[in-house]
Amino acid sequence: MIDYFKGVYGINLLFRVYGSALYKGSIAGIFAVIIYLLIELSNSHGRKSDNLDHPYGVGVLISSVSLLIIFRANFGYQRYWEGVGAVQHAMSKFMDATMHSAVFHLQSKEYDGIRPPSFFDHDNLNKLNLTRDRRRQTEDVSSFYMEHAMKSIVDMEKVHSDPIVDESSVASGNVKRSSMRTVIDTIVPPSPLRKERLQRSVWNSTTKRHMSTEEVEESDVQKRAMLNFNTFPSLQVPNENFASRPNGQTPPLFLQELAHISSLLCAVTLSTLRNDIEDKESLLDVYSPGSPWPAADPDKLPKDTKLRFQHRSKLATNIFYFLGLDRLPGKRNMYNVSRPLPVLGGVSDCEVQYLRMARGPYAKAELAFHWFGAFVIREHLNGSMGDVHSAIISRIVQFVSDGQLYYNQARKIMFIPFPFPHAQLSVFFTLTMIPAVPFLMDQYCNNLWSGCILSFLTVTCLVGLHEVARELEHPFRNVPNEVPLCTLQAMYNETLVTMFSGYNPDFFWDPDIYNGALHAMAMSKVYQRSCSNEMKNGETNRDGVGGSVQRSENVAQDATAVADDEISRAVKELQDVLAKQANEIEELERVLDSEEVEG
Repeated sequence: MIDYFKGVYGINLLFRVYGSALYKGSIAGIFAVIIYLLIELSNSHGRKSDNLDHPYGVGVLISSVSLLIIFRANFGYQRYWEGVGAVQHAMSKFMDATMHSAVFHLQSKEYDGIRPPSFFDHDNLNKLNLTRDRRRQTEDVSSFYMEHAMKSIVDMEKVHSDPIVDESSVASGNVKRSSMRTVIDTIVPPSPLRKERLQRSVWNSTTKRHMSTEEVEESDVQKRAMLNFNTFPSLQVPNENFASRPNGQTPPLFLQELAHISSLLCAVTLSTLRNDIEDKESLLDVYSPGSPWPAADPDKLPKDTKLRFQHRSKLATNIFYFLGLDRLPGKRNMYNVSRPLPVLGGVSDCEVQYLRMARGPYAKAELAFHWFGAFVIREHLNGSMGDVHSAIISRIVQFVSDGQLYYNQARKIMFIPFPFPHAQLSVFFTLTMIPAVPFLMDQYCNNLWSGCILSFLTVTCLVGLHEVARELEHPFRNVPNEVPLCTLQAMYNETLVTMFSGYNPDFFWDPDIYNGALHAMAMSKVYQRSCSNEMKNGETNRDGVGGSVQRSENVAQDATAVADDEISRAVKELQDVLAKQANEIEELERVLDSEEVEG
């Protein structure tokens, strides 16, 4: 694919020769000018020849051929964009199946001690009116792992609106907001995940160290975050690739194998699209995560790579392109060999041998599909995907099946050429335009230079449009205007690497902070109600110490009563659920007994 820059009026595009339909068409335009000059030279004494009674006959021919060429160009565009869309859809479906498998794997029992806390288990936090708004807390973006994650929800501004009334203000009967103290500052104990702890972030780029045992033992959420940190080692090297392996640590084997088998599936399907040469294999290579993107434009490849399929001379390369010699099977095979499709984790000798034993591109793609499906189902049956229901797992198989469907759509375009009768007709009448246009211009133009220019431009336009149709009707093999499969495969591999990132760092929040806030809010409301009752009854505390002790005792008793009521209510709800389930079981047993009797 030629990746071009859209300059002023696109003038910069005019200087590209390799892959250009303009310069291919201009060759036919030059022949048309030569024919026009020969016609003019054949005229005796500069008089116009009367070979045509009227030029409209040639005009009708040119109009008909133009319609024929435009029709083919339109279908060429359709084949090209359909091929691009089919490839993108297939890769998208393969990636959906892979990512779903990785997500389900993170729900398995192996991650019970790593998974972040669930909001379902702490539904009562909704009473605090908290938000999950994210805010940047530091200029060092790499040190947000714990700090950014916690402070986004630790922000207790909503809770701060519930104050505790100061005792001296109650005694004097003058309650002012300026004398109020916040709940969090007085009742909730300091959290191990507050700011002073968060400064020692595990993603701090200046220290890059493991947390000490004492720090990890302070909080369950820190233990989980640290286990996530060690299970997915790329988190230890911020601003680097997710496939990084510091100190030789590697991500979970399931994810590594899943990434490899998915990358292999995509690479095999794409390789069969660009190679239609019997007994010639499209090579696969090892992909190194984080490496530069493969160049989409063959002209931007390294020199040693280009010399494998191009001539040393640029002029010779352009001549081969104009004559179509670079599209011969041998040249195309050399191009495929020089640009192997990269596979994450490489390809083993056994995999290569099995792929070679599969005869034909369709068989190779289905073999890779078989490997992927067998891996996913085997791991699911052995518990690698947790308690996710089989009906949900079946969606993974459906995604891969959809990917194969789109692959076959692309294969249809690759292996079923543009219909021969139409292609032959288009070629014949396009060639007839080279002598027909000069005859038409000879009848219309009164001077030599205008006839030459119009003949050249008209023939170049018609032949160039026909060359565009020929280039686009084979979107996977017409170098350099082919779909950049190597680049797409590299992007696919980099997307697979994101599976090694583990859980979202913002998911690790500490429920203990907010449970304390709930307790504080309850005590604050009880305290305010107690103070309000005292003020209504006109009771004034003359003995500050005695009154304070009495109010503290009342607050503690009321808080204990509230807690007991909540526990009793929860027990009652649980008993109701159990009773309902017992009734349903009895009803089911009666239905089964009646069916056995009837049978």
